[in-house]
This record gives sequence, C-alpha cells and structure tokens, in this order.
Amino acid sequence: MSPLLQNSGPKQSREDRKYILANLPEGTQRVQVINDQGAQQYKKPEDVDLDLDEIVIAKDGTPVVMKRKPGRKPKTRLNPVTPQIAQVAQAREDHFENDPILRGVQLESLSESVLDDILKGMAEEAAALEFERLEAERNGQPGENISVKRARVLKAMADLSIKRKQTLDGGLINLDSPVFEVLFLQIVETFKESMAEAGVRSEQVEQTFSHLQQALNNSWREEAKARMKEKMA
Repeated sequence: MSPLLQNSGPKQSREDRKYILANLPEGTQRVQVINDQGAQQYKKPEDVDLDLDEIVIAKDGTPVVMKRKPGRKPKTRLNPVTPQIAQVAQAREDHFENDPILRGVQLESLSESVLDDILKGMAEEAAALEFERLEAERNGQPGENISVKRARVLKAMADLSIKRKQTLDGGLINLDSPVFEVLFLQIVETFKESMAEAGVRSEQVEQTFSHLQQALNNSWREEAKARMKEKMA
C-alpha cells in the first residue's frame, strides 16, 4: 500500500512525507499536520518539516488539505438579472458614495460634524415617517406601526443628542449651568449645617463662608475646569 493510502498506521518516514506531498490533490493551499509539539495545524506544503511534521491522513486514506486560502470566504458578487435592476444597483452604489453620513463615518468616525449629519438624517426620517402616517390616516389606513417607528427614531435622536453634548463638553461638568448651581448650593448648605451641628460658633461659620465666597471667583472656575480636563485625560 502506498503512503498516500495510509490512515493511522506506523509513524511516517521522511520518504513517506515526500511522497504524500508530491501527490497532493490539485489546488491544495494547506495540508494538515501534527508538529513535534503534538499540536495540529495547517501548513503550506513547502513549509512542512519532513523530519518532524506528521501529515494527517483521513479515514479514506487521503491527506487532510485546504484548497482555498485561509480566512473568511469572500462575498459572492451577484450580477443583476435585468438591465433595470442593474440601473437600480448602480444608483444605490452612487447614493452610498455621495451619502454624507456614510462618508463622514468612514473618514472621521463619530466626530462632531458626523453626529450633526446623523441627527439631520434622523430628523428627515422622522419627518418622512410622520408624513407617511398622515397619508395613511388620510386614506383610512392604520398608522400605529408608523407611529411606533417614528417614536423609535425620535428616541434615538434624543440619545444621540446627549452623546453629541458629551462630545462637545468633553465629558466635563458645566459649571455655568443652572443644574450645577442648584447642586453646589445644596453642598454648601449641607456643609454649613454640618459645621453648626459640630458646635462651630455662628460668627465663625459666617466668616468661613465669607472667605469661601471670595475664593469662588472666575479663577476658581478655570482651575476647576483644568482639573477636570486633567482627570479626563
């Protein structure tokens, strides 16, 4: 019996391996081997170590091979079945090439301008869905499903708006916002109450907060912003 037809017999000799490699099926890209460490792997035929690699033989007596290049199989491009479909396919490709959102994402990821374009696109979709719903109602057709779709688009717009604001702010707290003012006053009042409960005399409390008020000038805000940016870096 030739070495090519061996299955799980005795260990292959150097000549056996040379014979098997010389008679691989046409188009073979890789051949499966067991290396000297006992690990199973695919190798190019020319990379097989004739002294150390044991070529794996299938039950039918043929070597286990790979006939295409390793990795993901390329997508099959289907040709349009009619000239009309070909025109639509070409128009679709042209639309993709000129779409500002797709082009922006490919070039700039989620930059501020790309987020703006996405919001505009979503707003257009929301408006189109609203028009579609009004037309359905005008023609006596149900519009609930369209309303649900529009609600999802609007929610996504709200989420993206928050994301955009975070991008613009760099994730920093807006020290000039009314929300921060309310929060800061709450902290100050809590601090003042804690000092009173700790037995600090009222005149000392007032003196402390008088100094605090003087310290909270514009330079304090700039210092606070600088520290936040340093923390975010």
